Amino acid sequence: MREENALPDPPFASLTRYPPDAPLLFCLPYAGGDVSAFWSWRQAFDGAFDVRVVTLPGRAGLVAEPGALAPEPIARAVAAHLAAHLAAHLAAPVPHAADRHPPYAIYGHSMGARLAFEVVRELRRLGVHPPRRLYVGAAHPPERQETLARWTGLDDEELIEELINRLGAPEALRSQPEVKTLLVPALRTDMAWLRGYRHTRQEPLGHPIVAFAGAHDREVVDPEMLGWARHTSSWFRLHTLDAGHLFLNTHGARVAEAIIEDFHGAGSPERPGEDEVHVWLADLTRLPEACEATDELSPREAGRAARFRHREHRDWYVGRCVVLRRLLRDYGVETGVEELRTRPGGKPYTGTDLTFSLSQSGGLVLVALAWGHEVGADVERLRPLANERAFCEGALDEREAAEFAALPEEMRLPSALRTWTAKEAVLKASGDGLRVDPALFGFAGQQPGAAWIPDTAPEVARLAEWRVTHLPLGRAIGAVAVRSPRFRLRFETVRQGPQPHRVEAAG
Repeated sequence: MREENALPDPPFASLTRYPPDAPLLFCLPYAGGDVSAFWSWRQAFDGAFDVRVVTLPGRAGLVAEPGALAPEPIARAVAAHLAAHLAAHLAAPVPHAADRHPPYAIYGHSMGARLAFEVVRELRRLGVHPPRRLYVGAAHPPERQETLARWTGLDDEELIEELINRLGAPEALRSQPEVKTLLVPALRTDMAWLRGYRHTRQEPLGHPIVAFAGAHDREVVDPEMLGWARHTSSWFRLHTLDAGHLFLNTHGARVAEAIIEDFHGAGSPERPGEDEVHVWLADLTRLPEACEATDELSPREAGRAARFRHREHRDWYVGRCVVLRRLLRDYGVETGVEELRTRPGGKPYTGTDLTFSLSQSGGLVLVALAWGHEVGADVERLRPLANERAFCEGALDEREAAEFAALPEEMRLPSALRTWTAKEAVLKASGDGLRVDPALFGFAGQQPGAAWIPDTAPEVARLAEWRVTHLPLGRAIGAVAVRSPRFRLRFETVRQGPQPHRVEAAG
């Protein structure tokens, strides 16, 4: 079969009315989905984007041809059709940007996100002008196995039950045989694609990746989507919605609004929602301008910076202070070069309902911000412990120390850093800091991926109210502590420039 024929004809379904100069948004649906997966976007994008949904094999009762299900032919076929569509736009007498390349982006949901990622890499191989953004929704990063790939052995009824119970599909699927007749073959087509998918390492993409997660998604929890940040050399952002896996059906208009604002750079900063924490990660090695902006320091900060003997340490200290002050200003808190106010115990505060916590490990800075409630954050680079014995004696309780000693050596470092970042985040959130011995509370027996709850000694029982969420950050581990058992995570990497770009919250 010729690869250009791997997609049905026509390869795209048009979703919106649009002016001639409208930017393009190519959409790849979730497993089993077709153009109807994006119905909620018809009105939201109407007049703003030329939205085209890719038509994948095995839909509308059609059986996919043998060979059409392999990941590489599908990705190459989609990329070839996108390239042809973009070339046609380039040849048309339409007033685009000065470089004449039509502005476009790609959105993929769940399985569609993985396919979109491979399509963008194929476009790069073809030498096609890159998209302005890759938008991904409800999807593990490509090196992780997707859930549907593990469901290939289920019969039709079992598959429907998993869709309802795990992914939030409508319960009406049980009693709609005509829908199942169309849906199940398409699902099995896509499951074959996922089963055959193998991620290969390449250079990161050179354009931003913006991710969307559902706070109630049982399969792709929001911190797991941070893994997408490793696949771009540009910046990354994560929005979390108060929704499940299929948030296109329930919060489609909100996702569309966020895409429009992001694509055009419009909108004004918004504070975090009451159920939300905004987290920013700054790699100071990529922010040389911030590390030299000593004129933005307070007198006390400038004096401390001057006392550093090593230039790198001095630059990192300046950078962390400048990043924090710029972020606070971006959220409406003008600090100027005044000293930050502190509470008894030394915890800084803004004098408003905006709270924050800062942590630094080498050239990495993590800043968490919340509105109307306290937050604590910590980050640690993955680097060997200088003294394991001293760490265990000073930081772990007896149960934690026993668990640590029983671990295989290759698991000790990430386990130690998960425990340490959790304790630091709790102590920063509570304001106790160094006044509490970290061995007086612990997290023995708690598993990665779940919210951690402190087990405390009687004298620090107040710490039991905090809940810790870990952030997998590639070469580092982060942790955020809040009182609520769940919160919506809004994550972004800080970009180089005179000040960080604006912030907007996904609601």
